[in-house]
Amino acid sequence: MVNIFIANLDWSITSEDLMTTFSSFGKVEYAHVVYERETKRSRGYGYVEMVDTDEAIRAIEALNGVEINGRAIDVKIASPKGSRPVNKKQ
Repeated sequence: MVNIFIANLDWSITSEDLMTTFSSFGKVEYAHVVYERETKRSRGYGYVEMVDTDEAIRAIEALNGVEINGRAIDVKIASPKGSRPVNKKQ
């Protein structure tokens, strides 16, 4: 299973849109756009889990930098939670 991080999404992109887009490259187990709790507005990023590593790599290579609704998306393998930098709010 490969967890893919997608950033710079247009606010109107839905989890279903991600599922449809990535499904054209292979089996998608899960697709989710992250929303703010209070406003229910998209935070501009999401995650997709693909079953096959080769299919995931093809999707990343094909979609990274592609412009969707005027925004070039950033697509890469998601880093595990433990290795992400800590975001300290001031």
